[in-house]
Order: sequence, then C-alpha cells, then structure tokens
Amino acid sequence: MPKSLPVLMYHYVSSWPNPIAVDPDVFESHLEGLARAGYRGVGLAEAEAFLLDGEPLPDKAVLLTFDDGFLDNYVNAWPLLAKHGHKGTIFAVTNKIVEEGLPRPTLDDVWSGFVKMDDLPRVNTPVGKTREGLRVRTDLFFSWQEARLMEASGWIDVAGHTHTHRSVFTGPGFDGLMEAGPRRRTFDRVEQQVLFGMPGFERGPAMAHRAFLPAPEVYDMVRAAVPQTGHEAREFLAGEGGQALLRRLKALPKERLGRMETDNEMRARLHDDLASCHRLLEANLGHPVRTLAWPWGRFCSEALEIAKEVGFSVFFTTKAGPNLPGRSADAVCRFKARNRGARWLLSRVGVYSRPLLARAYGAIRS
Repeated sequence: MPKSLPVLMYHYVSSWPNPIAVDPDVFESHLEGLARAGYRGVGLAEAEAFLLDGEPLPDKAVLLTFDDGFLDNYVNAWPLLAKHGHKGTIFAVTNKIVEEGLPRPTLDDVWSGFVKMDDLPRVNTPVGKTREGLRVRTDLFFSWQEARLMEASGWIDVAGHTHTHRSVFTGPGFDGLMEAGPRRRTFDRVEQQVLFGMPGFERGPAMAHRAFLPAPEVYDMVRAAVPQTGHEAREFLAGEGGQALLRRLKALPKERLGRMETDNEMRARLHDDLASCHRLLEANLGHPVRTLAWPWGRFCSEALEIAKEVGFSVFFTTKAGPNLPGRSADAVCRFKARNRGARWLLSRVGVYSRPLLARAYGAIRS
C-alpha cells in the first residue's frame, strides 16, 4: 500500500494555450509514462476508502482528477484514460452541466472511423469575440447524459465542485469601478448582484469567506448614473462621468457602502449551494456521491461543516502535500499537472508518494 497517495489536478485537456490546459498529446504521454513506470490511476471509490478508512491501495496507485466539468474531459480525456487503462475523477460544477441532448462525438469515435477530427466539438478554442471585437469566454461543458456514459464505462467517476463556483465581495475596500464588458475568465461570477459601474469591492472564494453585501444606496447611485448596457456603460465609465461617480462613492463612509452578512445568512448561502450540488449529482447520476473539490481549493469551517451535513465526506483542496491513509479526507492534497512531459510528471509523482518529502516539497510550493 502506498504511504501517500499522489493526486494529480488537471482542468482543460485541450490544445488551447493556457496555464491550466494540458495538450491531449502531452496528456497521453503522462498516461503512457505512468503505465510504463507501473503506476495505475485508481477509481474514486478506492481512493475514498483509502482516505477515509485507510483501506489498502496498489503500491503505485495515483488519482487523476479534473476540475470544472469541461467538455474536453469527455471528448479527449475519457477516451485516452480508457485507452491506457487508467481511471479518472471529474469534479463538476453542477450548474454548468448541460441538460439532455444527443451525446457528442469523442476521440474514440475518431479512432473507430465514425467521425473525422474536424467533426469533434470545438473544445480547443474556449474564447470568442463579440460584435464589438471584445474577447468573451465560450467554454463548453459536458451534459448529464455524457456524465452517465462516462461513469457507465467504468473509467470515469463524477463528483462535486459546488453548484456555482462563485466568488463573493469580502469587504468595503475598492480602488475603482467594475468595468463593463464580457467575461474574461470561466468562473468570474460574484454571488451578489453586480451592475456596470459598481465599486470593485474586495472579493474571494464564496466557500471561504463571509460575504460583504453592498447597500441599497450604492445600487441606487450606480443605477442613476451608469447606463446598464455594455457599450454605453463603457463609454460612460471611461469619461468624466465615471470619475465623478468614483469620487462620490469614495466619499461615502464605509458603513454606508454595505454590511457583512449575518451568521444565518452565510449558513443559508453555503447550504443552498452545497445541498444543490449534492442533490443534483445524486439525482442525475443515480448513486450516492460523497466527494467534493473546493473551488480554488479554499473553504472555511462553516462550509466544511455544512458540506458534511448535506452528505459529502471527502474534500479535495489545491494544496500540495502528502495524503495519508485514514487521515486526509477533510483536506486532500493535490498537485497541478502541467503541460510538460512524462519525465517531469513522474518526478512529481515520486515526490508525493513519500510523506516526508511530500510535506517538505508542499511547504516550499505553498
């Protein structure tokens, strides 16, 4: 049995040049390298038993995880995992999972001669442009039916990554106004209502922070001043009107900008998101789900308590370090798989297989 279970963290498996994307060819080299070195990607149930109860795993077990539920995990990663005999786990954001439709083709359909590479979904370019020439995110996510197909194959497990993967405002501090424009990141939504020209309040992961609630007075000031259509808002904010609004908002005492949510409001917000995630996963996948990965790896004690109340019992972070049998289920460590070759990956797997070395290396990487 391994002394520490290495857990790899992927996001995109696509040729899109991005810090959290791994090219399918590089990903395949990772799988081939792991197999040659005797490692095997295990299923989530095996990992849960190890993390919760200390149940034994094969000597060279690894856990391959994928965050968010992007369609490229279905199109590219799933067939490659099956081809090389590794299991994987996808942590899906449940409000991003697509409603039912015909399953889309995958790499396996290309290999079987049913479709051509050009017929696959456009998963390698998750950005587009508006009519005004501004960049906008066009990320694609898999459907519930595709999730069930992956699970039925035995090569993929699907678990939770919260329902919304959102941020919250965390305090009254701000330097400027929120710009009008399309989303530049996949998960840049704020839990509170946002208007063009809102103060750019401090923000952080919704699962890790008490939320700051902007005052009705702030919303009224912004609505009265700023046109709430993208093009007009941009023009207003770039001119003297935007500067005048910023000065007026800056002049308000902090207590007039808003307030922190109460304990009850915070718990209700956390419960709504976590319970929705758990309920949707179990209802659509047809089996118990007890594992959750925190967005951005961040959580607070209240979120952990509520997540356990709604039915989760194993929790994944983005912190690097060792995962010991029967002792790591509340905060499983993972390391980021990069768009680098198998030799680099195997060196990291070797580090995170050894508890003391993993702890020391994880401390350096923190």
